[in-house]
Amino acid sequence: MVEEVRNKLLRLIPADELAGIVGVCERIQLRRHQVLHHYRLPMEYVYFVESGLVSVAARVDQDKFVEVWLIGSEGLVGAPVLLAAKSAPLHRRTVQVDGEALRVKTSDFSKILENLPYLRSVVERYLAAVLVQTSQSGACNSYHDLRQRLVRWLLVARSSLGTDNMPLTHMMLAELLGVRRASVTECLEGLQKEGTLSTRRGCITVEDAVGLSKLSCDCFSLIEYEYRRHLLLADHASHRETGATITSTSAPILPTTSARAPSRTSG
Repeated sequence: MVEEVRNKLLRLIPADELAGIVGVCERIQLRRHQVLHHYRLPMEYVYFVESGLVSVAARVDQDKFVEVWLIGSEGLVGAPVLLAAKSAPLHRRTVQVDGEALRVKTSDFSKILENLPYLRSVVERYLAAVLVQTSQSGACNSYHDLRQRLVRWLLVARSSLGTDNMPLTHMMLAELLGVRRASVTECLEGLQKEGTLSTRRGCITVEDAVGLSKLSCDCFSLIEYEYRRHLLLADHASHRETGATITSTSAPILPTTSARAPSRTSG
């Protein structure tokens, strides 16, 4: 199973630690609408996503949840257990796009981290990147218009999925963004006319990622930059301690969208 690992966090750690964590994992299928963690219930499992897309949603009303961050093969579902293994987080984690994951029991994960310092460091750095994503997404939702928020969301989803073809519906986007379906459809039609993406039933395809990124606010660039900064530091630390050489042919942590650096004055 070690040779088949596709989760980008696990691919950052040394081979001996990788064998240790993979040895207590099981590979499972992720199905759309599957709830991995329920609101205010203990997290029984931690998931290293290999493919697919998982949304983390916060409760905003009795029966309404709004997405606060996304997780694909670049991340981990259940990272907060690193801070409090027996906590019951105020979020719901739901599969939005089918895929696969390596699943490990929370109790086993907490114990094994004590003996896997590189993995622990990688997960800690991932948590730091998640904090950036959640805070920046909150600021974006408060300050920027729906078109910019939608573009930011699509770019993050594209990076998480690692593909331009995303099996997303207008209704799914509306529910995750907490807006009307008609508003999402209007924005998507405008983006399609500009040639940055195309849509068909149940699928959105990014046709011009660089052009789409130019229509986004600075929030996506900042989120992407901070993820790369935190995780590349972990990659360098792992290679330095193990004596391995980092080469330019190493697989990127996230697909490149644009070279645009985040503005230091952006909100």
